Amino acid sequence: MKGHHFNQQAWLQYVEERLPLQEQEEMESHLYQCEECLANYMQCAEQVIVVPDMDAKQTTAYVNGIIARTVGMKPAWHRSTIFHYGVAAAATLVLVATGFFHGLSQELGTFSAFKPAPPLEAPASLKAQVPISDQLIHKTLTWLDTLQIEHKKGGLEP
Repeated sequence: MKGHHFNQQAWLQYVEERLPLQEQEEMESHLYQCEECLANYMQCAEQVIVVPDMDAKQTTAYVNGIIARTVGMKPAWHRSTIFHYGVAAAATLVLVATGFFHGLSQELGTFSAFKPAPPLEAPASLKAQVPISDQLIHKTLTWLDTLQIEHKKGGLEP
C-alpha cells in the first residue's frame, strides 16, 4: 500500500463522495500512512465546496426552522444582569455576616502602624526646569480664573 499512491483525480472524487464505499475506506486508511496523498487530499478538499442538493421547498423549510429556533429563544437565566447582581449581593452579605470585612480592616490597621520612610528627593540641580512657555500659560490661566471669579461676584459689567 505504501508504494501505491492515488492521483489528484481520485482524491477529487473521494472529496466529492463519488466513489464506492469500499474504495473510500481504502483511500481513507491510506491517508493515515502516506503524507504525499494527505497533501493531495488537502488540496482537493480546499478546492471543492460541497453544497447539499436542496430544492426550494426544503431550503425554505430549513431557513424557517432556523428562524423559529433563534427568534423564540430567551436568554439563559444565568446570563441576566439581575442574576449577577443577586450573586454579588449574596456574596457580600455572607462576607459581612462572617466578619470577613471586620477582620480585614483590623489586619490592614496593623499595617498602617508601620509608616514607610519618606521618599528620597532629588537634589535641586537634578530637578527638571519648567519651560518658560508653561510658566506663562499657568500665569495667564490664573489671571483668567481671577477674572471669572470677579465676574461672578458682579465686579465686571458686560
